[in-house]
Amino acid sequence: MTGLVTAVRADQWALPTACVDWDVRAVVNHLAHGNAKVAFWAGTGPPAPDGDHLGASPVSAFAASVAAARAVLAEPGLFSRQVTTPLGEVPGVFLVHMRVNEYLAHGWDIADATGQPTDWAPELAARALEQWRSRFGAAPRQPGGPFGPELPAPPEATAADRLAAFLGRKAVNG
Repeated sequence: MTGLVTAVRADQWALPTACVDWDVRAVVNHLAHGNAKVAFWAGTGPPAPDGDHLGASPVSAFAASVAAARAVLAEPGLFSRQVTTPLGEVPGVFLVHMRVNEYLAHGWDIADATGQPTDWAPELAARALEQWRSRFGAAPRQPGGPFGPELPAPPEATAADRLAAFLGRKAVNG
């Protein structure tokens, strides 16, 4: 993920993404905000306020947010103890799953918007797609929710492209 963000050129931060209301900067800010929330959800830090988490140096700020989240996720015993998330009480290892899923979905958004290859982390994307399919199945998606209705993916689509289509993402750059 950090590689995708590092490759964003200065003239690409305002490009539209598959997240209709967000440009590239807003997607990266959302990810940095999620990284900041990890400490709160793990019970080791204060709430992360809404707002700009990127400042004047988005790449550096994002990298710092990743490092901070990794430090929390590496705390001994976190994976086995219960933490409180927006989805309720879950084992701490679920925080890793939350970050991986966010990175996969929004990494695809960033890669697509900026013309970078969307087929990154193919094994993770394939496993995530299996998990999302078992979680959502064919159930209709809620209007205004984080994921749109599943879109068709061509037979030759990569795992990441199939995951994006399942989550209702439509390419804006091709």
